[in-house]
Amino acid sequence: MKSRPAFALILLAALAACGQRSEQELLAAAQQRMDQKDAAGAVIELKNLLQKNPDNAVGRYQLGKALLEGGDLAGAEIELRRAWELGAPRDELAPLLAQVLLSSGQSRKLISEFADQSLADPKATSVLQQHLAMAYLAQGNLVEAKASAVRALQMMPNDEAAVVVSARTKLAGGFADEALAALDELLLSHPKSAKALMLKGEVLLSRGKVDEAEPLLTSVLALEPANYDARALLVRLAFGRQQIDAAAKLVGDMPPGLARKPQGRFLQAQLALAQGDAAKTRELALPLLKLLPNYLPLLRLAAGAHQQLGELADAENLMNQALKLAPDDLGLRRQFAGLQLQRRAPAKALETLRPVLDSGKADVDTLLLAGKAQLMQGNFDAADQAFAAASRLNPEDPKTGAALALTAIARDGMATVGPTRAKADAALAQLRDIAAKDAGSNYDLLVINALTRRGDLPAALAAIDKLAPKMKGSPVPESLRGRVLLVRKDAAGAQAAFEASLKTDPSYLPAALGLVALDVQGGRTEAAVKRLEGFITAQPRSPQARLALADLLAQTRAAPERVTEVLAAGVREEPTEAELRLALIDQHLRLGDAAKAAQAAQEASAALPQNPDLLERLARTQLLAGDKAQSAKTYTQLTVLAPARAQGWLGLAQLRFVDKDFTGAEREVKRALQAEPASVAAQRLLIQLAIHQGRTDEALAALRERQKTNPQEAYALVAEADVEASRQHLDVAIVALRKAVALRDPGDAPPRLFAMLLAAKKRDEALAFEAQWLAAHPQDVPFAAATADVLLARGELEPALSRYEALLKRSPDAVAVINNVAWLRSRTGKPGARELAERGLKISPDYAALRDTYSTVLANEKAFDKALSLQRQLVSDQPEQAAYRLNLAQILIQSGDKTGGKTELENLAKLGNKFPQQAQVQALLKTL
Repeated sequence: MKSRPAFALILLAALAACGQRSEQELLAAAQQRMDQKDAAGAVIELKNLLQKNPDNAVGRYQLGKALLEGGDLAGAEIELRRAWELGAPRDELAPLLAQVLLSSGQSRKLISEFADQSLADPKATSVLQQHLAMAYLAQGNLVEAKASAVRALQMMPNDEAAVVVSARTKLAGGFADEALAALDELLLSHPKSAKALMLKGEVLLSRGKVDEAEPLLTSVLALEPANYDARALLVRLAFGRQQIDAAAKLVGDMPPGLARKPQGRFLQAQLALAQGDAAKTRELALPLLKLLPNYLPLLRLAAGAHQQLGELADAENLMNQALKLAPDDLGLRRQFAGLQLQRRAPAKALETLRPVLDSGKADVDTLLLAGKAQLMQGNFDAADQAFAAASRLNPEDPKTGAALALTAIARDGMATVGPTRAKADAALAQLRDIAAKDAGSNYDLLVINALTRRGDLPAALAAIDKLAPKMKGSPVPESLRGRVLLVRKDAAGAQAAFEASLKTDPSYLPAALGLVALDVQGGRTEAAVKRLEGFITAQPRSPQARLALADLLAQTRAAPERVTEVLAAGVREEPTEAELRLALIDQHLRLGDAAKAAQAAQEASAALPQNPDLLERLARTQLLAGDKAQSAKTYTQLTVLAPARAQGWLGLAQLRFVDKDFTGAEREVKRALQAEPASVAAQRLLIQLAIHQGRTDEALAALRERQKTNPQEAYALVAEADVEASRQHLDVAIVALRKAVALRDPGDAPPRLFAMLLAAKKRDEALAFEAQWLAAHPQDVPFAAATADVLLARGELEPALSRYEALLKRSPDAVAVINNVAWLRSRTGKPGARELAERGLKISPDYAALRDTYSTVLANEKAFDKALSLQRQLVSDQPEQAAYRLNLAQILIQSGDKTGGKTELENLAKLGNKFPQQAQVQALLKTL
């Protein structure tokens, strides 16, 4: 026991000794660490120094240098700039800060800050000019790059690095022979010059001489095992040959020092993506983005990982950031446009590709993307032109032939007879021929999709038979077979196919969801829930499965707390999954729990600060909490983070709309539409603004124009109905809603039509439509619930009760339905209200709405003591919910305590417009 105090004294003495060292001693210790290649140790020594004297310019400079050596470019930039402010020598500082900016992808900033910088020392000037030359090359400015390279050589004519940079500018200018000559001359005097060997390898690669280049790059690694550039290039060569094992060995053989640096971790992230592990890539890339926020390859890599994981908003944000850094990078534009197409934003994709298309230098892949974007918008002629141009550039490429075939199928495939059907058949035959000749599976998948869309299910199944041998060992073919059989209503066959798919790969979610769909169709909702729960237990890192479970529970009207817990558990298990966090916030918002929604949004935004969707939710919850100023700041922050998305501008527009600043709101909406021309929310708000400012005809004209350009979209028809209903043109509104319900995706048009028919006093038509819709869509529980809600809102209690009772039979444990049935039974004098409410509270004891209903039921049965006790507890638990206090006042009055009821009502009256049920409050006060 005595040894512990002795050890503590020794430790304190050592710490005291550290504290007594002078600044010069700490600087010397840091330099010794750097000489030993111990950058981390040097950082510790220098931070100890700066604790003593934060304004030590040399210490700041050395700390920046050590952080650069350790790979922390962001930290290095901060420290070097502080050293600059403190007056550190420019000749030492400028080249190092320029190197940091160049390494972190900030070539534009480097040029703007240092292009006119003059230094006294020739060597420092040469190094700075070398960095400037590389920055100009990164920006595509060959003239200035050559000028900087010349200045670098003038300052240091025989400097190895200056000669290599000059050779790089020659190579970039298309003078590869001159570049090679300069390098060969340098290698005569410096045969082990890693920089010269490295660039010579790159020159040979640019000429397609891989066999000559690879040994040179390997020799660079032999000379400098920690040389990142050579290792990265060899890894890229291995990826290009599909030699993943060779790439893995190169990454695994990195020296520990390089493996710990951001560059080494970047190579590990690249390897993970190549191995199909997008989740690991994201895990490695996220912390790197904090260190290298402007490193273009990292932004592209992280975007690719998010895209593979289906996190498209995050991917788009990163790609947008990357494109700002390199607007002339054609490959980057193609990648961004491909992502926008995946997000179903063809207009934005075309806008991204526009500079390339207008330049007349578009390649095959760019033209194919443009054609696909036109096809998605229904612009068949424009799609044909793009695909035909691609075909002319490379007539042998099967992709171009397949694209032209798909255009014909999309345009003509729905025809049943005649020349257009013949064209579609010919196109499909062409696509089948391409698929038959191709060893891969992509074209087979296109054939299956085309056949399924046109309803030729036997042919689709035959095409799956041809796909199966090409995808041996994959769960995809059997899962596709299950989907087709599901459409054919062959439940037994579909189940066998999905089970076969899962036998091949138990983690394949689409097959599991197919079985869940079969369970739901068969009325086995609990079995469906258990199936998904079992899948999640076996595959805990499956956010889409958790989201599917939450959605299934919500559809089957399970207790809201159960849905919330599924999402909360998902967030705990996978805190970096943005979709789970978004779903949890939205769940709290649906339940009206603004406080929990705000807390979830704050936690989410802290965990994933670069996610614009989470930032939007944070702004929304701040607005719900009444903090308009903070909400405006957050929406403004969102416009900076994601300027190409409408969300931030829309939020600011809504804030101005609330303040009745319609002119300002319209200005923000137009900015939103500049960011996202196809934004439905922005178009809707612009139309609302036109209506509020009395420009109803203008609003209707905009809606009808949208109906022409988007004939399969329900929104414009529903919005037209709203406008016409506001003008009391109910018959016109009904016509618009009937058109909407006939669409493939009618949105919320069916319940709106039901409500509109009732409002127009066409009750028989409303009931006939309800019966027809439910007969055609027996699984449309949301419609059935909406009709009950409409009738309840109209005060038609008996019809509402009968519909809620039917819903209760389908989902006996759905607490929201239990709540409505119990309340209506009590209100209409039907038996069983108390027993039902008590059963619901056993399922979900904290469900506030049902607690409120239970108090009402008890009061109606004259059990006033218990009713008041429970209602007071509910008001205490939910003090922000004034509606529960109103019910307490009603129960007090009902029990004979008019004084107590009056006190509660007077407190509610003080809330004024903040409580929407003031009319009811005032009416009750008049009775007392």
